[in-house]
Amino acid sequence: MRRIAPFLLAACLLAPAKSAATAGFAESHSTLRYGDRASLHWIHPGDGCDCGPYCFQLLRADSRFEGFRGLERSLSKINVPAETGPPLVFAQACADEHWIVYDLDREEYLADTPSFDEALGVWKQQGLHRPHFAEAAHGAQGLHRTWSSFTEDTVWTGLMWLPMAAMLAVPLGMFASLVMLLRWRRSKRGADLAWCLFALLPALSFLGLVIAFGFRSGSHPGH
Repeated sequence: MRRIAPFLLAACLLAPAKSAATAGFAESHSTLRYGDRASLHWIHPGDGCDCGPYCFQLLRADSRFEGFRGLERSLSKINVPAETGPPLVFAQACADEHWIVYDLDREEYLADTPSFDEALGVWKQQGLHRPHFAEAAHGAQGLHRTWSSFTEDTVWTGLMWLPMAAMLAVPLGMFASLVMLLRWRRSKRGADLAWCLFALLPALSFLGLVIAFGFRSGSHPGH
């Protein structure tokens, strides 16, 4: 049993890595630009919404965690901000589906009602035209990610793929190594032998991991 324990342990180590990658892909969070005063935390999909897996959460532009007074609620739709005009938000709340008009400067509601027409009337009283809405569940069209969010999303996706890439690298590397070994036997070129050894690196790394765990388990016979 002790002889196969290192291989079982290595298999167990690889299995959670794949599961973690799948769980990571199941959630996606991004930061969207929303004018000079605010940014949007976009969950698409994930946990943290008042209802469902898709929503926006309005945050201060200078803080990734601080929101606005009284606006601690998830939003399913929000107006795409105009380049000029008062700093107002027109959105639909996720939980109760109320339509809200919120003043970012004064941090107070101008409207909080189940009636879209009523909220739109308040909006137009501020001299604004009917807005275009971005929907959290439909790609947040009209809004754009911040550069830092784009970078973080790209790095996170790469990290999620890393365990799966590592598992594929071992058999593919061994196959490539065998091909280069056969080529070296025919050509006797040093470059072919170097590529053969290079292709073996993933398999050798995995073997070293197995030996290290085997040695560790063998040094504790009581466990």
